[in-house]
Amino acid sequence: MRISCVSVIQFVVWGYLLFSCQKIVIEDGLEDAGQACFKITTPNATFFYQKEAGGFSSILDRDGNDWIGFKQDSLENYPSSAASSYRGLPNLVFRSEDGGAGHPGFRKCISERISPNRIRSTSKSGRWQWTWTFEPDLATLTIDRVDSSHAYWFLYEGPVGGRFKPKEQYWGTDREGPLRSMPDHYAGSTVYGYWRWFYAGDDNLNRILLIAHLDQDRLPDTFSYLGNTPDGIHAPDGMVVFGFGRIENAIPLMREQKQTFCIGFFEKKIQTAEDHLELEKKINKLMQP
Repeated sequence: MRISCVSVIQFVVWGYLLFSCQKIVIEDGLEDAGQACFKITTPNATFFYQKEAGGFSSILDRDGNDWIGFKQDSLENYPSSAASSYRGLPNLVFRSEDGGAGHPGFRKCISERISPNRIRSTSKSGRWQWTWTFEPDLATLTIDRVDSSHAYWFLYEGPVGGRFKPKEQYWGTDREGPLRSMPDHYAGSTVYGYWRWFYAGDDNLNRILLIAHLDQDRLPDTFSYLGNTPDGIHAPDGMVVFGFGRIENAIPLMREQKQTFCIGFFEKKIQTAEDHLELEKKINKLMQP
């Protein structure tokens, strides 16, 4: 019996997909921060995805540090909720009837597992839909459907390495890094730029969290630290505010569907320009032309 080259390639591809999915475990019937959730376990991270929120309430690294740390508050207060209910990822929809879709704590979505390594969320209005695909080292978000009358953003809001210590933390983008600047959101010193990827790290950890937008756009992005008191970056707790497609006064800008984003941990501290270049080479392989 002759086996064609195409058959061999198909066999190899399916074998790789099966092997990859075996490393991903999605559990149902659990709860995190007061809401039913999926728990997704991968070799590099553990994700807690609130089903009615359509967003992550916890993302744990290999050492158990929670880079989201969402806590459900009865009230949202600025800036104190930077230590609790402001946190989350991807926090897609802001304001409008569907405001809160994609943000932990809200109940605007219906989420279902559609394959061994995929979860799809649809807003209860039916206007929004997105899919997460989990791989051993990355989680990828695809925006499947958008409400054409409202813009959205992609936000990471959480404590780097599970703690708020801006003086002991760093960040970078495809333009430069690692950076030690500490833009203070409360003081109005937020940084804006045009970036395709972003990372944040902590001096006590040999890893960074990477966030990338795999499609090109010309929309501004933002980064800052938001403390939970008027002391700003000197506050006892707080979070990073990083956003693709966000400008001053909390205005979202994205309107395109079929946009793709990915998040994941890179298991190395970024200390020098050489480390940054090594990371850049790895990220560029993910980028679409």
